[in-house]
Amino acid sequence: MQKLEEFAQRSHSSYAYIHSLLEELKPMIPFAGACCTNIDPYRLLSTGAVVEHNIESIHHQLLAYEYGHEDINHYDELVYSDHPVVTLHHITEGQPEQSSRYRDILEPAGFGDELRAALLYKGKCWGYLTLFRKKDQSLFSEQECGVLSEISPLIARHLRQFSLAIPFVNEIKLRSPGIMMFSEQLELLSSNSDTCHWLDVLRQHEGITESVLPRPILAVASMALADYTHTAKSSHQWEHPSTENSPIQVCVPVRQHDYVHITAYGLYGKNTGVQLMIAIQSASPLDILPWMMEAYHLSEREQQIVDQVIEGLSTRKIADILHISPYTVQDHLKSIFSKTKTTSRRELIARLLSRTTCLEDNNVPLSL
Repeated sequence: MQKLEEFAQRSHSSYAYIHSLLEELKPMIPFAGACCTNIDPYRLLSTGAVVEHNIESIHHQLLAYEYGHEDINHYDELVYSDHPVVTLHHITEGQPEQSSRYRDILEPAGFGDELRAALLYKGKCWGYLTLFRKKDQSLFSEQECGVLSEISPLIARHLRQFSLAIPFVNEIKLRSPGIMMFSEQLELLSSNSDTCHWLDVLRQHEGITESVLPRPILAVASMALADYTHTAKSSHQWEHPSTENSPIQVCVPVRQHDYVHITAYGLYGKNTGVQLMIAIQSASPLDILPWMMEAYHLSEREQQIVDQVIEGLSTRKIADILHISPYTVQDHLKSIFSKTKTTSRRELIARLLSRTTCLEDNNVPLSL
């Protein structure tokens, strides 16, 4: 535990922290491969990952199966499970071949067991950790799961700290969005002139080379493709599929660059089939609002009230919507004003939606 605290204190980014974490874990829970992913806790999508070299070649397949296949032990299920740390052999009662991920990806790559942990802190997920063992290694034990369960909240707390320790810039960048078009096989078909800038930002953020597509892009693309395919199948509109499926979005906290917003849309062309359009740009104040409220340690109920305040609703209307009394709304507002060091609704909105606010100043508590 103490070493993890030391790693968090001396690491300049979550990625440096994760590398140190994996080195510390290996003697305690030996593994042949690992992947640790930072997560947008509001959308449960990757904001970047540390992927060991022997996992890199199958990582894109794992993402595609995570979002596009019905399978056992998906991460979005683990987040809401009473047991957020579990092995594939345990969940399948010793029959991992029940998992399509195991049959199609892990077993052909020589892996025999998988240990997954949803990294939760105060009810929110800040990361996913996956450890792998080869077929000739022993299975992950119940004791090893217990070790990871014990330290998972601490790891999540540190990942949260890194995600929130991103300074807001003093003015909105004028850089245009990067726009990319991908095929159904996630091959890049075309892009605009600003795309290179945004790809460089995201790659530097993750510390990856030009040969690797940033993981947040892979995540939104995989989910958008799965969502679009599911919508088309369920509505029996393969010949004339609907274009009304919702965009898939993720907000990426990029150190020394502010928050970056990525959106993926599924599209259909008569001659080209399914394609994906992905837009990358600086996040808007509303995109960042959940992160700001998290940084101010607002409770879930307080965040709900802030959302209604920003909509311009009265105390009585907020009370009706949330099924609480107007007096309770006023009590929550007093707490919100205290935490954000504001004195009125107008000042609160200005504070939360201002681009001049900095998470490193004394107004935002960055304590763990």
